[in-house]
Amino acid sequence: MLAWIGALSWLVLREYRPATGAEYGASAEIQLPPTTTFYALHAGADQVGFRSITTDTVPNGVRITSRIDVDVPLPLVPRRLLMTTETLYDERFRLLGFTTTVSGEAGQQTLVATVEADSLLSVVISGRGQTRPDTVVLQLPSGALLPDAVSIWLATGGKLKPGAVARVPVLDPVELTLSEWNMRVSAESVFVVADSAASDSATGAWIPAGLDTIQTVGADWLEYGMPVRAWIDRQGSVIARETPLGLTERRGPYEIVNSGYARRRPRNVQAAPLEVPTPLGVATAPSRVSLGPVNLRSAATMLTTPWQAAVGDQIESRYGPLLSPNAPLPLADSIRAGYSQSPTSAFIVSETRRIAGADTATHSRAVSRLAAWVGSAIVPGPPTVGDVERTLLLRRGDSSDRAALLVAMARSLGIPARPVAGLLSTGGRLRYRAWAEVWLGVWLPVDPTLGQFPADPGHFRLLIDATARPSTIVSLLGAVRPTLTNATAP
Repeated sequence: MLAWIGALSWLVLREYRPATGAEYGASAEIQLPPTTTFYALHAGADQVGFRSITTDTVPNGVRITSRIDVDVPLPLVPRRLLMTTETLYDERFRLLGFTTTVSGEAGQQTLVATVEADSLLSVVISGRGQTRPDTVVLQLPSGALLPDAVSIWLATGGKLKPGAVARVPVLDPVELTLSEWNMRVSAESVFVVADSAASDSATGAWIPAGLDTIQTVGADWLEYGMPVRAWIDRQGSVIARETPLGLTERRGPYEIVNSGYARRRPRNVQAAPLEVPTPLGVATAPSRVSLGPVNLRSAATMLTTPWQAAVGDQIESRYGPLLSPNAPLPLADSIRAGYSQSPTSAFIVSETRRIAGADTATHSRAVSRLAAWVGSAIVPGPPTVGDVERTLLLRRGDSSDRAALLVAMARSLGIPARPVAGLLSTGGRLRYRAWAEVWLGVWLPVDPTLGQFPADPGHFRLLIDATARPSTIVSLLGAVRPTLTNATAP
């Protein structure tokens, strides 16, 4: 009897405790039928993009190819972004490598990645005016996946059932940043979607020709600090997905999904760079920004901080966050571990201590000195993807590079820090920007691009652990059309 109870307890624990990517990596071999799924991306009522995912079983593994063609939401004019990623996994769903091509922001960039021994990811980056390719090497955690494989991973791991929880490390194939998705499977739902299309003889438009009823389960997780919900069928195909900032995507026939995307520029025209120079000036009073036709209720707890508040479709800045440099409040160990990992580069560590000075025990003073130095020493330049040390060596980069550098420097002094992205009000305009937050009793904003600590009340944080580049913001900021509703111009 005791043995039977023990075995039953083990089965219950295995069924409902969080599963990890490493456990799924040791599962049975995966077989996937050739499938291509198409999605329409909407910002509110407007279709702003088109996406496809193709899965197939190849010799000794699985291939997943994703393509996205979308208008990036910006305060001024939308800019078009095209991304294609072909990823290979082995027969146990372990990442082998991928090739990503990005175009539309400022030329074309290609990343060719290979997983080598000891889970080292070697990435060769070329394009966008580079005279020679760059190579970035990252240490991957066990079970790391690219975003488009996560739903398939859930299905093949047998965890698509209400109440199941799972953790998976996810790698951004463009920015080369890692995050952990803590996923919880919720209730079952039924979706009725079009499975074929026909041309309307009167209008020439494509219309549904047949409907399919699909059983799905909901899955919830945080992505860049934003709550995301997706509905997934038993084969691991996403049927629908939505974010609180207004982006939704839904499966449909190719003809309807593709024709519904009204392209806003010819294919051979490149968009201007996303990041434009920031005018000098400091916001001296609280301001408020409206994000457009979105409801922030489900994200209000993530967007409300000691220095900003989310109400309805607006975020209001709060002036003068309190500093507690000598006696910071404790940070949960699970959170501290993720935001305290010190860089392995001896060059970053030595330069940080030289810049911060001898009195690095005073965290607020050290962060202030680091922010001022990065703001003056790192000049504007092309993005330096995935390589903080290179930013420090070249002394150039965009706001995302500067934020990543400040984070690495702060962590080398034992100060928890994280990159964030959002909107910056300066010169009477709103611009997407990246900056950082450091833990000094609360998460305090610090802008190394402007050399500000703490950052002025013209900063409106939207995303956590994110860059301000299109490949990051496009997956969440669908309906965001920001407007500065009241502000004091610098």
